[in-house]
Amino acid sequence: MYIKRQPLLPYWFGIAEQTWQNLSLNKKGFIVIALPLAILLASLTSLYAHEKTAATLENKLRSALLNQRNIQAIHTQLLEASTGVRDYLLTGQKSFLIIVVQAEKKLPLIIQELATQLDDKVQQTRLQRIQVLVNQNLIDLNVLANHDLISPESKNASDQLIAQFRSQSKTLDSLRLEIEAMSNSESLLIAKDREAITEERKRNVKITLIAAFAGIFGALFGVLLFSRTIVKRVQLLRDSAGHLARGEALALPSSSRDELGELAVELDHAAQLVAKSTNEAHLAKHEAEEASAAKSLFLSRTSHELRTPLNAILGFAQLLEMELPQGKHQDSAMMINGAGQHLLKLINEVLDIARIESGNMTLELAPIALSQLLDEAVQFIRPLGTIRDIDIKTNYASDIGVLADRQKLMQVVLNLLSNALKYGPVNSTVYLSARVLTGSSLADESSNNTVIIEVLDEGVGIPKALQERLFTPFDRLGAENTKTEGTGLGLALSKQMMHAMQGDIDIAANKSLFWLSLPAAKLNTVSQTHFSLQQPITLSSHYKQSILHIEDNASNRALMEAIIARHQSLRLYTVNSIAQALAFLNQSIPTIILLDLHLPDGNGEALVKKLRANQQFSAIPIIILSADALPDTIQRLAALGVNDYFTKPLDIAAFNQRLRAHLNTAMHSTND
Repeated sequence: MYIKRQPLLPYWFGIAEQTWQNLSLNKKGFIVIALPLAILLASLTSLYAHEKTAATLENKLRSALLNQRNIQAIHTQLLEASTGVRDYLLTGQKSFLIIVVQAEKKLPLIIQELATQLDDKVQQTRLQRIQVLVNQNLIDLNVLANHDLISPESKNASDQLIAQFRSQSKTLDSLRLEIEAMSNSESLLIAKDREAITEERKRNVKITLIAAFAGIFGALFGVLLFSRTIVKRVQLLRDSAGHLARGEALALPSSSRDELGELAVELDHAAQLVAKSTNEAHLAKHEAEEASAAKSLFLSRTSHELRTPLNAILGFAQLLEMELPQGKHQDSAMMINGAGQHLLKLINEVLDIARIESGNMTLELAPIALSQLLDEAVQFIRPLGTIRDIDIKTNYASDIGVLADRQKLMQVVLNLLSNALKYGPVNSTVYLSARVLTGSSLADESSNNTVIIEVLDEGVGIPKALQERLFTPFDRLGAENTKTEGTGLGLALSKQMMHAMQGDIDIAANKSLFWLSLPAAKLNTVSQTHFSLQQPITLSSHYKQSILHIEDNASNRALMEAIIARHQSLRLYTVNSIAQALAFLNQSIPTIILLDLHLPDGNGEALVKKLRANQQFSAIPIIILSADALPDTIQRLAALGVNDYFTKPLDIAAFNQRLRAHLNTAMHSTND
């Protein structure tokens, strides 16, 4: 019966892996650090051994080169000595014999050095023969040097001198042959040594590369081992902690018994204990956010829809107030207008609350002169104080600057002053002041300075237990005991606006004092100028101009007809869709176009783009009349080339003023 055997490698690998996992972190760290160091040390040891061998070969090569030089020196010394003897015999000058004396001194030393350096037996034997021949040659040279000089008159040399020359030449020739043979042998040895050195150097380069790769491999292996067994598990624990913080369930199986394994077990146990409660809290938060978003969307849409009918109510109320004679009917129109303005304020505050909660509130933070803003606020609100015989006193420097959105800060200051005048005692004083906190220098450009704006009236204040309700939307303290109108949104909206401008609003505990805090800012050297609307321009009554009004709401069309009817020089054409507007424009070119954005067959923004792209209609002034009061929409339409933007309900006085200005510009353009 055949039994299939399992391979041993995976089995032993599994045992090794489990053994490694069970080691403590101290032992794992030691192994991870020691492993690449051990590989590097072994590589360096091998490299040192081969470098030592290469150094031995180089020393051997230097010795061979020195031997070859000494062999050549023997030959050179003998040739110089022979030449010196010949020159002496020919000239009789004994100075030539100095070379022979020097050769007799140098040659034994050179031969002795050679005998010491040579380690080849053949070369040593050859050196011995050379030494014998050298001695014989020196003897022959000495005999020639001591021979009588050849007489200048004699024509032939003596037979003895000739024989001596022949003996010396024969010895020198034999010596030359031996030296040449010995030199050739040394050359072969030098070539072999050089080849051996080259091979050894190649081996050293290979060993160096192997050592480098081994060190890199060892380091990478150690890093991989450390990463897979320690770092990766630490990252897993970190990610698991993040999941735990979000209330998510964890799954941390661990088969190791080291410190990380124990930590994983404890963390998994803790996760199981808190997962349920965290999930419940997360679900509750999600439901609350959805409810808040739905509320904000509802408020935004409701506020937008309320503006359209309110436009007709306030518009006709303003027209009646302007045209009716003083008396009961005009007072009734004023009451309608006042009630409508109060409703408009409520709608605007609800819309602002919805924008802030949805994150769509647009702010333009810039350094502004606080004294100018406060002066304008006091001038605007002072008539309300006159009704209740309340005086407003101010105390602030003219050079204080704050970093804020001017319109939003004005809204907050007016709200605080309005509350002080409405709820403060009759025949009293309201104090408005501003100062830089801690008395720091206004010249300092540091953004750490804070400006405090205080509004104080002479009322008794609000009990501390009730102060938390002050900034709750639609919650009016003591509303049941007062006939003063209010929405309950002013302070809640003010607080959120202050937070959006990186500031705050608070109230004193023992008196009727509200204060605002804002970052200080250094004012520009150029004085800030606030532009007002142009003065109305009266057109000639005989000059006829046409206006195209694109509006689908019947009451708003009727209001515009009533407004334009009071201009004798204007003629109004009304259509209720984009298709009708295009049909009209194909037949006639109006002087000005009044356009609502939300139309039955599309958005008015598309019509603006089409008109501005057509050269025939590109110069016609376009005025938007819309209930959409979002700053993004206003900026987007301005970028498309819209000349003016009015939000509903319409301010008829301001509208008439701007309408006359645009008509006057169009008239001059036509005349030119």
